[in-house]
Amino acid sequence: MSHSSKLYISIVLPGLILLMAGFFFFIALKTLFGRRPVVFSSRWLFGFVCLAFLPSILNSVFMGFSIKNASLITWINPVMFSVILVFMWIQMKGYLVFAISDTYFREALLTTIRSLGLTAEETMSCLKIKETGQEINVAIQGWIGTAQLKAAGRGSNELLGKIAAGMDGFFKTTPGKMNYMISWFYLVMGGFMVVLATALFFLMNKG
Repeated sequence: MSHSSKLYISIVLPGLILLMAGFFFFIALKTLFGRRPVVFSSRWLFGFVCLAFLPSILNSVFMGFSIKNASLITWINPVMFSVILVFMWIQMKGYLVFAISDTYFREALLTTIRSLGLTAEETMSCLKIKETGQEINVAIQGWIGTAQLKAAGRGSNELLGKIAAGMDGFFKTTPGKMNYMISWFYLVMGGFMVVLATALFFLMNKG
């Protein structure tokens, strides 16, 4: 094993895993101890998805440069994951809400819209603002306690930001029914990642 590959596996990879664990712990502990949902931009989640893919991409790149006359197959992996990340960047827009129940989310959303002096027409997966015609896509996974808000068009991005900020303020001041399924899941996943990173570090650095 080359020095660069060993350095990556023994130091860089455990560090990346710990960073991802930190993200999971942040969501879990903030919702469990804060006793309120967390609202933040989907771009933050995209950043940690990048961290999840980064080990595979970097490992393939290191292999490609360490092997003389590396074949095309060696470079397929990083190219494929890079294309996936570009696609996810396009898809992962808007805001995410964690540890939420269906009723609590709907109450916060509609209350915030009314506080902005607007009224909304509800459909299966979309809210249409009657005064402006702007649309906000809504996706709720109530069984696990997550929800997503996305602007249907670029013209709705500013409004979406105001709605997300208003909902965050609502959660701070108005208690409601929460769903901690995602919190406990992230807590367990974070623990597994810490164990994995620790084991990898000591395994590669023993002796």
